[in-house]
Amino acid sequence: MELELYGVDDKFYSKLDQEDALLGSYPVDDGCRIHVSQISSLATGLASAMMSHWGKTMAGNKHSHSGVCV
Repeated sequence: MELELYGVDDKFYSKLDQEDALLGSYPVDDGCRIHVSQISSLATGLASAMMSHWGKTMAGNKHSHSGVCV
């Protein structure tokens, strides 16, 4: 997985590529965003399995779901 830091104006600041570095060691300001790319196939498969399980759970609970989010 690769992490990249972008500023408020979508200007590329830096790659977050030092595994032992804290986020504060990078030039992070308010409004910055972190872009995640190259997600491994393991992570993709895990997310897919979780969404499938969630969908089956929600389908089984249709009659008791009020539709109100708290």
